[in-house]
Amino acid sequence: MVARLRHRPVGGVRTGRPPRADTARPPPPGPHPRPYAAARPGGRAGAGPRAARRHRGPTALAERDGQPRSALHRRRHRGGSAAQRAAVRARRTAVIRLLADRLLPAPGAPRLLAASWLIKTLGSGLYLPTSVLFFTRVAGFSTGRVAFGLTLAGLISLAGAVPLGSLADRYGPRLTYGVLLAVQFVTMAGLALVRSYAVFLALIIVFTLAEQGSSAARGALIAAVGEGAERVRLRAYLRVVTNVGVAIGAGLAAVAIGAGTTTAYTVLLLGTALTFLAAAIPLRWLDADSVMGDAEMPSPSRWQVFRDVRYLWVTVLCGVLSLQAQVLSFAVPLWVVDHTSAPTLTVSVIVVINAAMVILLQIRASRGAEDNTRAGRLCRRAGLSLLAACVVVVFTHATSPWAATVLLTAFAVLLTAGELWTSAGSFGLSFTLAPEGAHGQYQGFFSLGRGLATAIAPWLLSTLCLSDDGGRGWLALGALFAVAGVLMPFAVRRSPVRVVADSV
Repeated sequence: MVARLRHRPVGGVRTGRPPRADTARPPPPGPHPRPYAAARPGGRAGAGPRAARRHRGPTALAERDGQPRSALHRRRHRGGSAAQRAAVRARRTAVIRLLADRLLPAPGAPRLLAASWLIKTLGSGLYLPTSVLFFTRVAGFSTGRVAFGLTLAGLISLAGAVPLGSLADRYGPRLTYGVLLAVQFVTMAGLALVRSYAVFLALIIVFTLAEQGSSAARGALIAAVGEGAERVRLRAYLRVVTNVGVAIGAGLAAVAIGAGTTTAYTVLLLGTALTFLAAAIPLRWLDADSVMGDAEMPSPSRWQVFRDVRYLWVTVLCGVLSLQAQVLSFAVPLWVVDHTSAPTLTVSVIVVINAAMVILLQIRASRGAEDNTRAGRLCRRAGLSLLAACVVVVFTHATSPWAATVLLTAFAVLLTAGELWTSAGSFGLSFTLAPEGAHGQYQGFFSLGRGLATAIAPWLLSTLCLSDDGGRGWLALGALFAVAGVLMPFAVRRSPVRVVADSV
């Protein structure tokens, strides 16, 4: 190669042979400022060595390959040969599949269930910010009557959690989940047109019962389509999907809230009803054998979960730790506005930090939670993190705006870390401690802990944290979190219950 470059003709093509003495042209006398421009006939005046090599290269390649310059030019502009384009497409497809495997659940039933859940949580995002506004401004009910109806429906739904979960064990989680989604579609469509308070009470009770039952049936469906670590990972992924779906739905609901018209609110609730119907569509492609369980497995007792003392303690402790969700949605906004000098915008910053951490870290935080011992330790870690968050928030009461903002940001990180570990530990324990064939009633019973915590949270948090002596109240709440977390590993070590076959 060195010899070829050394003996290259001044204006010709690379031949690999040294020029003959009688044909080699001597260089022009004296210094020449632009030898490459004069070296080739028709060369552009002022062109440097790079331009000359660039101009000479394609011609040489064309002459070497025996192809006309126009054909080579077309081949280059098409992106290479057919084999090269196929290789690029193959590499692109491999990258897309790798990202899908990393970011999405396993193909098949888990991915279909995730699609169904995304649609359903999109409807939740549409409903949650606007439901009270619709019932008060459009339906014409007072705030007190709406609050009473929602509270009554919530309490009644807790009583129906275990019986509805048992239906998933008896008739299959897919069928039960699909029927309950259809019930929610009908009742939500009726709520969009309701003007009578008695009809409102009846519809909201049925809707909340169906929501509670669908949560238990969904848990049984997750247990049916996965095993061990797959269940925990899918449950963690669905929690990420929940945040994404609710965020998208809330953004769309802002349009109706901004319009503030009866038509906008009505269309929004009717759209919410359609999401329940659409969420049932992906369930049609689930393999029936994968969601019906083993026919040879003995059916557990219909009320088996009430005799499982270990599961009862785990449910209570997880319910205490789940109070952190109400801290974020109920206590934090009122504390920031009424008890600190931080800007009101800090509330939104805390919510954004929480949502971002959950979306990015929930799946990672749930690794290994299928092991009971590790899941118990995750709950203990959650309790201590929530204690640290409560200690930090105490110091935001009498500080400057900037100091309060910094401390509240640290509080948001600690609170969300506790939330991540609480969710991871509860995902693992709620599945692994339940006997096969009874996931419906066990998931229904486990939801009672979160439901009771949600019911008492407004009273408890307003008494402890939002009173005149809120500092001591935050410390007491943190101690409650820490005790629940420390006790969890001991509750997990209790001997498991023996599954008794149902004689009915």
